[in-house]
Amino acid sequence: MNKYRVYWSDREGTLPPPDCTFHLFPFSSKEGISPLTIQQALSCPCRIKVLKKTYWPSQEQWRRSVTKALQWIHEGKLQKVVLARSCRLELEKAPDPFSITAALKEKAEGAFVFCFQSGTQAFLGATPERLFVRKGRRITSEAIAGTRKRGETPAEDHCLQEVLLKSQKDLQELTPVQTYLQHTLSPLCTRPLSFSPISVHQTNNVQHLYSQCIGELKVPVTDEEIVKTLHPTPALCGMPKQTAYTLIHEEEPFERGLYGGALGWRSTDAAEYIVGIRSCLVQGSTATLFSGAGIVKDSNAEDEWDELNQKIRLYEGILDH
Repeated sequence: MNKYRVYWSDREGTLPPPDCTFHLFPFSSKEGISPLTIQQALSCPCRIKVLKKTYWPSQEQWRRSVTKALQWIHEGKLQKVVLARSCRLELEKAPDPFSITAALKEKAEGAFVFCFQSGTQAFLGATPERLFVRKGRRITSEAIAGTRKRGETPAEDHCLQEVLLKSQKDLQELTPVQTYLQHTLSPLCTRPLSFSPISVHQTNNVQHLYSQCIGELKVPVTDEEIVKTLHPTPALCGMPKQTAYTLIHEEEPFERGLYGGALGWRSTDAAEYIVGIRSCLVQGSTATLFSGAGIVKDSNAEDEWDELNQKIRLYEGILDH
């Protein structure tokens, strides 16, 4: 069993219990990794020079993939699919991943901050998306979808929120996630789920549509069962799930690994799992940034490409590209 050095803090900056155990579920696997872990403090924030940047897929390949996705949606095969892109950065030197994480934490408004390092490889990020949190038998999960940038002023920020809340395209992204949570979590709970009204969740550089659901778990249900039931949600895969999986594997020229995976910890009385987005894979002197966009019937390939760029702007001023 591999040993990992781990940093983790929630949206309020709270650390997990010292006696918890961590568990990682890659995007394309129902089999989790339960590494031996040592909880790690952060290093001083750093800024690393980027020598070369490569998008994979290229913008032209991206257009073709979005066109294919829209064709499947038009034919009734899909309601939504989430397509992802990687951005490979060749760095001036091999960075300390906990320094990058420290710099992310300074920009991590509304986000969970994490870093899992084993040997010369680390997976880190600042994700806005919680898969679920359990306290006793009470479970809370979240539907997050749709994206707008943050405004330069409070007035512009508010205007962008209003546009997001009224956007039919973005609501088309959120509704399947809410429906999915209703269908998948309800059988695990003792009473009907309750959903909060749709609102906006803000992070440092973007904002999303957001709705929270709450339920009471049946006594035999375990955390691992919840992860395997929920993961991956339509916010990271699509609907129907298996058809979306098929298109993702046909079109994406890389393996997602822990990107879009479920990462979490559990203890006797509590557990918390997040979705590994706004993330970066560090391998020696190479860093790969991942971002994804939900494709629905009103999607436009150029707009979605811009959204991918907006999401990785979180790393500007850290990985200087």
